[in-house]
Amino acid sequence: MSKLNTFNNISKSKNSHSTPVHPPTSSSSPSSSSTVITTSKIPSSPPTPTLALVKNSIPDTDTPLEPLQFRSSSSPTPISEEQNDISKITLTPQPNEVKKENNDLSAISNLDRIDQELKGLEQLHKRAYVGVAPVRGNSLDTQWVAAMMIGTPAQEFSVVFDTGSSDLWVPSTSCQSSTCSNLHRYNPGKSSTYTQDGRAWSINYADSSWVSGVLGIDDITVAGITVKGQAFGMASVNTGSTAATGVDGIMGLGLDANTQVGDIRTPITSMLSQNQIEHRIVSVWLNKASNQDASLSDGGEFIFGGVDPSLYTGKITYVPVTSDTDWEISVDQLFVGRKQLSLSNAASSAIVDTGSSYILFPDYLATAFHRAIPNSQYDSKLGWLIPCALANSRTVGDLTFVLGGQKFSVPLSDIVILKSEYNGYCLSAIDSWQELDGQGSQSGILLGDLFIKNQYVVYDYDKKRIGFATKVNTASAGIGLSARNAAVSKWRRGLNHHVQALALGMGASFAAAVFL
Repeated sequence: MSKLNTFNNISKSKNSHSTPVHPPTSSSSPSSSSTVITTSKIPSSPPTPTLALVKNSIPDTDTPLEPLQFRSSSSPTPISEEQNDISKITLTPQPNEVKKENNDLSAISNLDRIDQELKGLEQLHKRAYVGVAPVRGNSLDTQWVAAMMIGTPAQEFSVVFDTGSSDLWVPSTSCQSSTCSNLHRYNPGKSSTYTQDGRAWSINYADSSWVSGVLGIDDITVAGITVKGQAFGMASVNTGSTAATGVDGIMGLGLDANTQVGDIRTPITSMLSQNQIEHRIVSVWLNKASNQDASLSDGGEFIFGGVDPSLYTGKITYVPVTSDTDWEISVDQLFVGRKQLSLSNAASSAIVDTGSSYILFPDYLATAFHRAIPNSQYDSKLGWLIPCALANSRTVGDLTFVLGGQKFSVPLSDIVILKSEYNGYCLSAIDSWQELDGQGSQSGILLGDLFIKNQYVVYDYDKKRIGFATKVNTASAGIGLSARNAAVSKWRRGLNHHVQALALGMGASFAAAVFL
């Protein structure tokens, strides 16, 4: 579902739901990939109000941020009931204040103080905040989907948050194909806030599919944040694999320079310019299916504008982004257990992409990785196979990336997928670019959700860096963020209620992924 950039001048993606083909460049870095998955659609019933978080500040250091506070997206200010009640405002005398015997002067002094209190409350109304978008995964941890509203009244869509692309698009009523008929389609005629743009746009993907249509302008709401006048693509032709999965569209969270749909602001940049977030930061906490019950309702969350310290431990390690268009970073070292794998110059960089399911290596590195796992085999039709019995074995060890001087690992149990055995063998979630048609010359590393779901990841747009921290595997309050000493119980209950409603709206299950 993501659109990707290029490694060695080739647009990528083996599991690419939507991987746009970029023009050749001299870069040898990878591009983000996507997976093809089937998901149920979100019904068009009125959405339950999303809850957002309010934070005090985001320091520039790597120290944990101050706890975030819950607030409803329908309530623009995190003000307590006591603050709202002017009669309860405490008028504390100033230390050096002299008693005034004149009642008129005392009254004026009190009014002045009340006026200052009210101005302080007014500033709270203007404060930017943090938004939380719950996401729902599937049983194979291959895709996470969120809800988005467009227009007035709101029309609801299921979208993938994709850091491998920078464009927002959904199908429109102009798309009359059988594929689009199974999706939610945006109807500009039913939105009072719609404005015509009319410019044509088109994105071609590596799997020979494409999406095209015209640009429109309307209000969007995601993570409890409403952006006024956001330009987005209204697809009239959608042959992409995303459509076949039941996911309506894509919200790109890539860098501004990676946009393919005209000269427009990305949603994250619009959020900042409209004072809806204080910092252009998106942090990601994905919950594994193995940590959830059968409903898969606690899939994780994308946090717009900040981080939640209750979802990670220790410090965040930040690594500079080395590309102007991609979330690409340097890889220091790579290990399987205690065995170090040699990295070529080109393979010393990786794109961290939420729109891709697995991990892709250049061919030589994929071979070296699997050779380090006893009895692994390669099949020309299925790709790399790993003995299923090794899934919970401690003899091999984890796949460990050294980023910014710190180790971040993926357990072998997550790499061994599809427990339905082929003579005792299971599919590997790590593959080679060679397995993708036309992508064999790619030479970098792609770190998709297989890697991301094992870390707490922070995308910092303004400082062009990606942060990694040790992920907390289970949120103590479920998907409702349990920010330390800040979460009011009624807000947590409200967010959990919203997540349950979202889960019901998206259906009880997702179909299996289409593999590499």
